Amino acid sequence: MQREITVREIESTLNKYDNIDEPIIVKRDNKSRVVIIDMEEYFEKLNELEIIKHLQKSEEDIEKGRTIPADKYFMELRVRYGN
Repeated sequence: MQREITVREIESTLNKYDNIDEPIIVKRDNKSRVVIIDMEEYFEKLNELEIIKHLQKSEEDIEKGRTIPADKYFMELRVRYGN
């Protein structure tokens, strides 16, 4: 569960934790919220999303018959680039 903190608590809260496992939400009066997350975790999630997008496209290609047998593809590669 996310923990909400005030702006005054942010420095002490960030110093308490070696790793930020969950986003930290900073509420500001009458303004949008600020979310603090661990950059490594953020980029890991982005990579996961990118992989998922590629897998979804692959599944769509399979469903729509946009595939060729692997042995045919490898043969084309051998012809193009040699054994």
